Amino acid sequence: MKKNYYGITALVLIVAMLGGCGSSASSDTTAAVAEDTIAEDSANRGGGETEAAEENGAAEVSGEELVIGTMANSLGLPVRQADLAGYFEDAGLNVSIEIFATGAPINEAMASGDLDVAVSGMASVYALATGMYTYVGDGVITTGGESIYARADSNIAKAAKNDRGVIGSAETVKGASILGPLATTAHYQAIKYAESFGLTADDFSMVSMDYAQAYQAFITGEGDLIATKMPYTNQLAEAGYVCVCDMNMVLDSPIVDTIFVQNDVAQNRAADVEAFLNCYYRACEDLMNDEAMRRDVAMTWYAEEGITYSESDMDSEVEVKDYYTLDTINTDTKIGQFMVDIADFYVDQEMITAEELPNVAASVDDTFVEAAKTMGK
Repeated sequence: MKKNYYGITALVLIVAMLGGCGSSASSDTTAAVAEDTIAEDSANRGGGETEAAEENGAAEVSGEELVIGTMANSLGLPVRQADLAGYFEDAGLNVSIEIFATGAPINEAMASGDLDVAVSGMASVYALATGMYTYVGDGVITTGGESIYARADSNIAKAAKNDRGVIGSAETVKGASILGPLATTAHYQAIKYAESFGLTADDFSMVSMDYAQAYQAFITGEGDLIATKMPYTNQLAEAGYVCVCDMNMVLDSPIVDTIFVQNDVAQNRAADVEAFLNCYYRACEDLMNDEAMRRDVAMTWYAEEGITYSESDMDSEVEVKDYYTLDTINTDTKIGQFMVDIADFYVDQEMITAEELPNVAASVDDTFVEAAKTMGK
């Protein structure tokens, strides 16, 4: 069963999460606190990884409704594919899927207890910083397509490129208004873009709009820049706007999105979480192995949700969006590392507090992924 849940961006929640900012603790102190918190959290869930995996593996799926919040884009596509393929039903899961416009209202719905599982993006860092959730899996991998655009006749677009290909200058970017949703990859990229010229977040204004609203506003003349994602990046490029910065120009590693659950779901319904992850990563393998099917499922779903995607938009998405599978997840690095890195950056930006920082690392629990992998396909 699917529900539509396009909420208004929860600015109240964001303000609450951004409030009480403080300075960053030293990296050594933070690491020690995080390590202690992780150990305590693991003990609260019943012991170490081996014991948890054994206990979780012996449990059966509960049959209770499992409410999943995600977005109608590449991030949520594995959830859609798992549902269409019947993986959830075959696993005995009673799944309800709710669709959101951005990550901030997903955080709001998690905070109010309306969701059990969030398959979301960078806004998840604010939720994880509260200590209320458990990070159980890595999501879609993004290597490009998250970009900032300027009008071709603007002074910013006419400035020179730096050694990483970023266009602009301290003089042209300072004081600029950038359209895009707060607490997302768009906001993060805007900060990194400003930093590439020696500026800070105080040197530009982020005008909060969801992606569709920001696109419409920008093409009608509002704002100096827009920080956005596909399909809007592709549409802006085709319309002659200038890409002044792509995420891969200001990041040294790809964006990895998130799967996190309520702490009580992790503790009391571990088998449900493991079965969900098994279904999710099987669906990811479908998408990676059959590009024609991936295109068909994606474009049909996006259209049903009112999102216009052209064939060239889909070309761009396939090029820069990859998925982990049961064979590749958690093989090289510990899950959740991207969120931990983002949390460190957000402490420096005073967007989360140093006291909240250890909660992000402590939320990560890879025993669910390991159990999901043992279920097979």
